[in-house]
Amino acid sequence: MTAEQIKSRILEWAKGTEAQVIDLTGTQDHYQAVIISPIFTGKMMMEQHKMVYALFQKEIQSGELHALTLKTYSPEQHENPNIKNQNDNAKLKMSPLQ
Repeated sequence: MTAEQIKSRILEWAKGTEAQVIDLTGTQDHYQAVIISPIFTGKMMMEQHKMVYALFQKEIQSGELHALTLKTYSPEQHENPNIKNQNDNAKLKMSPLQ
């Protein structure tokens, strides 16, 4: 799965979403995604991350997508530096179930 495929799926998922996806290792299985979406409004960070991981459940279970580090924000969170920094410091890393 390429970074562009991940980004496209995220953008198709929710209207008004912005996303940046970076291949961290060049191996197309370890990515970092920064996502700003109105769909995250009113949701806690853990809920936001669960929503994104659900989009890639098939690839996670198959091992095609080994690691996806997320930074997620509602537009309001992204505009508020105090909230944004809290999310930046609380990175989550996903790996497949063993």
